[in-house]
Amino acid sequence: MTRPHPLDRAAIALGLASIASLVFVYEGLDEFRFLAIGGPSIAVALVLGALAAAAGLTGRRVPALLAGLGFAAAAALELASTLAGEDWLGANLSTMSLWLGLAVGLLLAAAAPRTGTDTAGTEPPSH
Repeated sequence: MTRPHPLDRAAIALGLASIASLVFVYEGLDEFRFLAIGGPSIAVALVLGALAAAAGLTGRRVPALLAGLGFAAAAALELASTLAGEDWLGANLSTMSLWLGLAVGLLLAAAAPRTGTDTAGTEPPSH
């Protein structure tokens, strides 16, 4: 079995980071609760994180691109809800910042050209 491409490993790591952010659902963290995640934002973090990790594991770009677009949309929706004085996703602007970072990372990993040698040390097929 060959190792995943570095860009695929980035998608895996970003997806797992999103899933790991669910630790902030626990209310007992008190001053260590840096993010507000609850309600619909749990589904955002879990579903899009799993999609990103699966994209990296399978080496497919389209799911990573969709996860990145989903995180960008969730970040924009959180910003809009904060500006409206509402809380549509059960998150806060710290969560929005996390999602924006995940979106940028996934979009770059999905859109970046795969050049050079692969991780097995052989040249990629020429197009």
